Amino acid sequence: MNSEMKLIVIHGAKDEEGLDAALLKWVTDVLAQRAEFEPWFMGPADLMAKPDKLAVIQRQETLRHLVDADAFLFITSQLSDVYHSGLKAFIDQVSVRWHARPVAFIGYGGASGGLCAIDHLRQVLSAQHAVPISNYVSFTDPWSLIDEAGHVRQTDQARLPMARMLVQLNWWASTLKAAREQMPYVLVS
Repeated sequence: MNSEMKLIVIHGAKDEEGLDAALLKWVTDVLAQRAEFEPWFMGPADLMAKPDKLAVIQRQETLRHLVDADAFLFITSQLSDVYHSGLKAFIDQVSVRWHARPVAFIGYGGASGGLCAIDHLRQVLSAQHAVPISNYVSFTDPWSLIDEAGHVRQTDQARLPMARMLVQLNWWASTLKAAREQMPYVLVS
């Protein structure tokens, strides 16, 4: 039996500064060093319906990964104290897949480091019967953390919160997976 938790990393905010791409690279590197997760990366645009056959196949694969997920990790920017609007449409479109699964967050933007966006997303996902965990990673003033090559510098300040968050996410993913296997969530929701 595979003991790795299937972790879906959801990203995709469009920013001119390349912050989302730099943070996605950092998260990819961190997850590559951890054995407890089997990550799969996707953006909300992966579910958008397009007329061509390749897009339909990509959408089916994305939905399959969402069904198999044990946990979710959102990388979200903060725009005017809220999350990106595409995330809400994405969450609503795949609502039953969040049930009884933990969700963690990495936020970035401005002085709050994306905390307002994270708080809003926690409420949205709680309404979908997901389990937002309490630990998170926040990047205040993220523009100063990206070097000329587009990499995140000063990652030490985020490593400890990231490690704590991933330990907590793994615990919740394992616990909720065992509970779902014992009794499908649809029987109690």
